[in-house]
Amino acid sequence: MKRWIFVLLFANLAVFGYGYYREFAANASPDNERLKPMNPESVRVLSAQQYAKLGPAKAAQLTLACAEWGPFNDAELTQARALLEPLALGKTVSTRKVEITAEHWVYIPPKANKAAAERALAELGRLNVSDAAIVSEAGQWQWSISLGVFRSRNAADSRFEEVRNKGVKTAVYRQRQQTVAGASIVLREPPQSVMQKLEEFKVRIPSSNVASGACPENR
Repeated sequence: MKRWIFVLLFANLAVFGYGYYREFAANASPDNERLKPMNPESVRVLSAQQYAKLGPAKAAQLTLACAEWGPFNDAELTQARALLEPLALGKTVSTRKVEITAEHWVYIPPKANKAAAERALAELGRLNVSDAAIVSEAGQWQWSISLGVFRSRNAADSRFEEVRNKGVKTAVYRQRQQTVAGASIVLREPPQSVMQKLEEFKVRIPSSNVASGACPENR
């Protein structure tokens, strides 16, 4: 009698185990809807305007989302940080290096040699002209003095007028596409109120843009 009890118990366990295995295998199948990969075509980066229109409830559902404002050169980055400072965003703000393609150049034409270029740079210092640099790379522009590379003609014109008013009569403007180092400001999971502020701030730095999407480390 006891032998039959053990046989029936073993049979029940075998049936239960087989049923559990089939359910587990079905759930783990690639055809299972729950495990299908997300369609990459459905993922898109939101502009700041689109983000603002989501409203607080939907915006709150975007986890690990960042806003990125830029790109900036050194002077623009300083200005952008000053605009953000009153918001007291703390450790949610960081910067990342980016490359900027610009085609508007203000400069002093090439000098005869390195020593002449260094004398010209020292003279710029005496005239309170900052953010100038000697172009040392071999080629047509070697030993010229770069006074700024800009993405917009308006920004280049402003710089040109600034240095001319300080007494730099040899400054000139030309179009010359260059890739220079820059930076963007990244804000981690910004609330809608901050996104609205970014829209206001970017008007102060016309060549900048604001976008939202996955944080850089998650792209």
